[in-house]
This record gives sequence, C-alpha cells and structure tokens, in this order.
Amino acid sequence: MNRLFVHNAFFRLGSGLLFGVLVYLLILLIHNTVEDINKIFSNEELYVCIALSYIAFESMRMVIRLLDRRFSDLDFQKRLIAQIAGSLAASLGLISIAISAYYRWAIGFSIGSGELNIFLIIYGIVGLLYSILYFSHFYLQRENKSRIEQETRLREKVEADFASFKSEINPDLLYESLENLILTIHHNAESAEEQIDYLAGIYRYSLIHRHKELVSLEEELMAAGNLVHLLNFKAHHISLVSTLSETHSIHLIPGSLLVTLDSIVRNTLISAHSPLVMNLSLEEDDDYLVLQHTLNDKLISHADSLIAFGRLQRSYSFFAEKPFLQIKAGGENYIKFPLVRIQETFDEPV
Repeated sequence: MNRLFVHNAFFRLGSGLLFGVLVYLLILLIHNTVEDINKIFSNEELYVCIALSYIAFESMRMVIRLLDRRFSDLDFQKRLIAQIAGSLAASLGLISIAISAYYRWAIGFSIGSGELNIFLIIYGIVGLLYSILYFSHFYLQRENKSRIEQETRLREKVEADFASFKSEINPDLLYESLENLILTIHHNAESAEEQIDYLAGIYRYSLIHRHKELVSLEEELMAAGNLVHLLNFKAHHISLVSTLSETHSIHLIPGSLLVTLDSIVRNTLISAHSPLVMNLSLEEDDDYLVLQHTLNDKLISHADSLIAFGRLQRSYSFFAEKPFLQIKAGGENYIKFPLVRIQETFDEPV
C-alpha cells in the first residue's frame, strides 16, 4: 500500500466510467420508472454523465494533491474540513460550468435550476463518498505503516540484543586466555590463578547482566578493570584511567566498555615504548562519556572486534537520543558513549 487508491491509474480510469453510468441511471429513475428507461435512454447523455464523473473525481484528486503538498502539517480536523469543503467546491463548481455549457451549446437552451440542483446534489453525495473512502484508506495505510515500523523496531531490537549477547561471549578472548593459562600454569601457578579469577569475573558479569538493558558505569568499570588486568598478562602496558567522581548515576548498555576496550586493544600496536593509555572522562555539556587514547593502529584490523564494535554503536540508537560517536583527530581516538538518563519516580506518602 505505497500509494493511495485515488492516485491509482486503474481506479482513475474505471471509477469515472462506473459512477457515470450509475449517476445517469439514478437521474433517469428520479422522474421515470424502470420500464421507461429503455425508451428514454440516450448514449449522448450517458457520455455526458461519465465525463462529469471524470471531472468531479479529477478535481477532487487535485485538491488532495494540493493539500498534501502545501498544507501537509494540518491536523486531522482542519484537514478533514479543508478537504471536504475544497473538493466539493472544486468539483461542484466545475460540474456547474460543464453542465451549463453542455445545455447551452449542445442542446440550445439554459439548464433549469431544478435539473441543475439534481446534478449538484448527486455529485455532492458522490464527493462525500469519495472523501470518506479516501480518509478510510489513508488512515488504514497509516496504521499499517505504523505497525510495520513497530515490527521493524522490534526486529532490530531483537537482532541488537542477539548481537550484544554474541559479543558478550567473545570466543577470541576465551580461547586466548585459555592458551595463556596453558603456558602459565606449569611454571607460575599463582599467575594462572589470577588469570582464572579475572576471566571468571568477566564472564560472570556478562552472565549476570545478559538480560538487563542498562547497568551503572560503576559495575561496568569493575568488569573493564578485570579485562584490562587479563589482557596485560599477554599484551602488557595497557591501562585504563578514569577521572570520574560519580559513576553510579551514569548508565551504559552492558558490555559497552568491554567490547570497546577489546576492539581498541586488538587494533592497536602496543609496546613498552608505546603503551596504550585509555582515559575515561565526562562531557557534561554534551551528555557524553568519552574514552580517549592515542592512535597507533595495526596494519591489519581485527575484523570480529570491529564488527562487535559496530553492533554496539547500533544498539545505542535504541536507548539514547544522541548518537554513539567515534572521532579520530590529531592522532587521538575519541569514542563517545551517549549518556542514558533514567528517571526514578518515588511514591509520595499518603
């Protein structure tokens, strides 16, 4: 239902023909009986009624197109009144001119007021029916469009939740941690135990919050700290510095920092001479949580981590009014998380 029926070519061609025949038969039945129709039926008069129907329908369609283009912001009541009044005025005005011209130039005398009123009443009723059909189809189309958009948003949310869940599993991190454990456990049991604790903390956090839509930054920072310690067993020289004084009131999508840190580490060259220092700060004016670090990209990007990071960016569109941003400028990478505001309501004492 991409187009309204009034603009459909088949409707425009068929409606004038059908309504013209019906109008002519109705006019004949007003002053005559069914038996008399065969005697007084005139092809010329039938063609005139068909032509008048085309004039009426096309004039009303032009009024609709004019309102759509010039006055699309009108509310329902004003649009209803304007369209009915405009379409009736245009169609009945043109019909009056056309039927008067036909009588004067084809028949040879002026049409009587009684006959003209019959034409205007019939085509006025036709115009009202046309407007009723238009508005019923218009709002049916709008309702269907609204439901389709709602279903699309629900589908996108399900896909985003599923993608978020897959990113929380992070099989690369799991396998690499297990490989490090295999190398460490035989010669440094204490270090291996620490790795197990950090790895367990990360996945425990993911499992606990897998059904939540938002978590506090305080909880997210604790999980991010475990991830940084775990990554330092292999990469070393990784640090996360936070200058935030308040972390409990700030909320993020679960796994936001984990996915972002993992993507940064996997796509950055890290050494003792070029450590990776990530700074976390708050831009209060812009309502953004900013993660900043110096750019030192690897020659080949880690595709899976970038895909997970892209899914995280799309997920924020469901929860925040402002976009998730990544800005690379002046040798620095700025990743901006839009702050999600949670309004808490308290029951007043009775």
